[in-house]
Amino acid sequence: MNFKILAAVILILLGIAVFSVYSGSSNEDIPDDNGIIQKIEVNNSNFFEVSEDWDGFEAVVINTDKLRKDADKGNVTLKLMGENFKIRIQDVSRKSGENGYYYYYTGHIIGSKQGKADLYIDGEYLYGSVEPGEPWNVTYNIAHTDKRYKGKIVHVIFMQDWEKEKERLEKMGIDPLQFSLRNSDSKKHVMSIEIFDFNNKSVFKEKYTINPGDTISSPKINAELGQYKYEIILDNKSTFGQRVTASYAANLGGSEKLHINIIDDPDNPIEFASEIA
Repeated sequence: MNFKILAAVILILLGIAVFSVYSGSSNEDIPDDNGIIQKIEVNNSNFFEVSEDWDGFEAVVINTDKLRKDADKGNVTLKLMGENFKIRIQDVSRKSGENGYYYYYTGHIIGSKQGKADLYIDGEYLYGSVEPGEPWNVTYNIAHTDKRYKGKIVHVIFMQDWEKEKERLEKMGIDPLQFSLRNSDSKKHVMSIEIFDFNNKSVFKEKYTINPGDTISSPKINAELGQYKYEIILDNKSTFGQRVTASYAANLGGSEKLHINIIDDPDNPIEFASEIA
């Protein structure tokens, strides 16, 4: 893909010190968009790949300097796909980087009880999302491409309708639970694995004998949305527990797959790792 979406801004900004928290001001203090976001007409296929999960999109260029200056004053208006959203900034964080500061803004949408915005500015680049809440019930995501238009970085704003997204996910169905078991120890081991659902009902139970260096993959285990608990007994004496979440089989995610590794460590004989299947 030509564009990169920052899916975990908060993780990237771990350790950032909050240096400003704004108190509210009157709506009259909130500027118009003032050309912060400008829609452009381009050949989309030359700039980014359009996903079937998008319920609308537009190519834009963004004046991040204007955006940052307005946000630093406490309020900013963004024009997203023809809609103007006034955002009152609540928290501002920054982190020093190789090319200056990275700025992270969070705020709420004025006029909406549930509306919120998360914006991350890195020089000319803007990442983030705006969720206006009711009655829009959509999410506007902002990502950048690696292309330029008249010298400015091209960004894409794509919208996802919550109801349509729910319908898409329901059509995909629930991603089955799976786990893998590996013996990295020099000895043979016996392991019992039982999985309980959110009602504490057993949905899977099996006992394995595994030789040194071997790996065992589980069958696909049907699940419903929710959290599941693994109860693992090693050599009929040591008991361990782990939790995973079952989710829809979406393009960019699904249920958690648990990896269980037996190692030569009497105090901590099992390593756990999980991934989105």
